[in-house]
Amino acid sequence: MRIRPASLRPALLSGLVPGLCALALSAPATAATLEPPAVSPSPLTVSLDFVGQFATAGNQNNVASPIPIGDHLYVVDQKRGKITIQDGASSRNVLDLTDVPPDVTPVGKSGFMNMAGDGGPVAYVGFTSSTLPAGFGTAQALPNDPNYHQPEKHYQLIYAYDRAADGSLSNPRALTAFETGQSTRQGGAHFGEAMLVLPDGRLLLSRGDNLNQLYDGLTHAQDPTTTVAKLLIIDGQTGATQVAATGVRNVQQLSYTDASRTRIAFSDIGRTVAEEINVIDVADLVDTAEVENFGWGRNADGLNREGTFYVNQGDFMGEVPGATGAIPGEEPGFITPYAQFGREGAPWLAVSGPILSEVSFNMIDMLFGDLATGALYATMEGIGDTLNTVYSVGVADGFGGVTTLADYLGITRADLRFFNFTDGSAGVLLERTGMAYRITEVVTAVPLPASALLLLGGLGLMATRRRRPA
Repeated sequence: MRIRPASLRPALLSGLVPGLCALALSAPATAATLEPPAVSPSPLTVSLDFVGQFATAGNQNNVASPIPIGDHLYVVDQKRGKITIQDGASSRNVLDLTDVPPDVTPVGKSGFMNMAGDGGPVAYVGFTSSTLPAGFGTAQALPNDPNYHQPEKHYQLIYAYDRAADGSLSNPRALTAFETGQSTRQGGAHFGEAMLVLPDGRLLLSRGDNLNQLYDGLTHAQDPTTTVAKLLIIDGQTGATQVAATGVRNVQQLSYTDASRTRIAFSDIGRTVAEEINVIDVADLVDTAEVENFGWGRNADGLNREGTFYVNQGDFMGEVPGATGAIPGEEPGFITPYAQFGREGAPWLAVSGPILSEVSFNMIDMLFGDLATGALYATMEGIGDTLNTVYSVGVADGFGGVTTLADYLGITRADLRFFNFTDGSAGVLLERTGMAYRITEVVTAVPLPASALLLLGGLGLMATRRRRPA
């Protein structure tokens, strides 16, 4: 995916032969049960350097992944209702509850939903509100289905703001609004809420399925006439909305894979069997004559998909959907994940990330992790376009050893929010503690990942098509 600096190549080649042998012995076998292959052990290691307190500590925090826009790093404190610009250990407010747009009433854990920008004079900010300001007219409705019934309506509101050279925001303009809320059968709902500015200036927004863990996405996740479980393109001038992709469950972060902004990577939190990392060409996504399909929800063929597996519907009474079969290869009309991993015995898992960085990483392609436990994972550079092996990643303990992130920081719950600093380096914010760290890959003497490229290429597991015919 990236060209490796020439200065690193001799060191990589020096470890090629022993690395091949080690990989052949440690690579996991294909899972015989209905679950992804086990995460592969690896010597991949990162170091963590404390940067600052980006948010207030608290067990019930809700903080979005920090957003680099131009020379400023914005932190959206979703629950407490404020957006700050972070400069190392210092910060300053740019928006809070005292200056939200007229008639916006922030509500819930995502009162300040998220924001996005590309360094230009416009930035986008989303709110979750219990009121619908007059400037929006009507909101795009949830499906007319009792499973989405809510005792009171809430709204996701998208505004365009003027962004000044000092990073301040002003002059909010209403773009579009969506109904959102919790079913009376639910204890929570998947709202998505990731935002990213496309190269043409329009906004890409992820809408979750607005359901909880007992549901499989229903038919509405696959219905392009609804906005739930979709990637949506929003015009920054008119607020006009187009469906770019269907079948996403709960996408919380969208990232470009490199400075050319030609591909987008995102994770999708699974329910039944697979946590997904997906990659899509921007050209394919904006070509809405063909809507991309990532598989979540009940398709017209009656099958529900998660990762490379078919899942059943669940019974909404405590029985969650389960895997019923493995998808036999790539399916026409559906996007195969870039990578996937399973729970490996853990009762709960929620993928967070991914993050990419030419500044911080050498062999690591994408870094991601389990939001709750802090377990770190990665794919490695240049292996293929679909079903890349997922490797474990350790944390340097500062004494020449390797440990886990949880043990290194002395925590039991991490709530990872990955991001890039404004210089492109990788970072992670611990939502629960509010602390932020810079992440740097530790280059080992015998880099096993270099051998992975040769071995997998020899096995015929290199790049496959990213887009399947309808």
